[in-house]
Amino acid sequence: MTSVWPRKVIAGACGLLVTGAVFAQTPAATPASRENALKRIFDTGIGSLRLVLAGIGSLGGGAESGGAVWRIDIRNGEARRIGRASDLAWPVSSSNGGAVLALRSRQVVSIAVGDGSETPVGGPADWRKLMGVIPGGTLLGFVNDDPRPRPALLEPDGRLTLLPPPADDKERERNGLLLQEMREYADGIKLEVRDSERGGRGRDIFLIQGTTQRNLSDCGDDLCVQPSRSTDGNYVYFIRAPRL
Repeated sequence: MTSVWPRKVIAGACGLLVTGAVFAQTPAATPASRENALKRIFDTGIGSLRLVLAGIGSLGGGAESGGAVWRIDIRNGEARRIGRASDLAWPVSSSNGGAVLALRSRQVVSIAVGDGSETPVGGPADWRKLMGVIPGGTLLGFVNDDPRPRPALLEPDGRLTLLPPPADDKERERNGLLLQEMREYADGIKLEVRDSERGGRGRDIFLIQGTTQRNLSDCGDDLCVQPSRSTDGNYVYFIRAPRL
């Protein structure tokens, strides 16, 4: 019996060595598979934000030098300025609603809703637009590139990952729609930017649902632009800036 037992051990050890060798020879993920995984993360994230791709754009433009972040409670119309800064762009809510992320030139900053304190997130990058924050805290957006902007992921620890350039016309069309100022959501609500209703020179944020529409901002001569919706759907964030 003692002469048989070592042979089993040896055979088992050889099997483990062979298995280890197979794993050691298994190639790492190819660049193509990694790119596909990143695209799936971005696509799933857009879905979690409840965004619907639509072909109708808003006015766009304006507030080139940035503005102040404002928040509207769509349930009662209460308006509130978030923080004191006046040089921000493309605000989006954090996943828990406790902060707003926005762009200050090339830097993403997180602004606490409670006291307006700011915290930089990650390093500077050539950001074009922020789309939203998905569960887990990853920020989705677009970074400028030649010849067109590329989707990007900014993780809570500040690590930035750029997705590959669009591979085909379908991806290029998708990105073009996401870069529009208008936003449409899965529950049928649309956010559009239109000329001021009060005869001013500014622009306003309109909430449209079916045949009903509301002017959320009523900004007169100011530019109210770049709207987005909170995760729970109760708030709309936007940039308000004086027309220069």
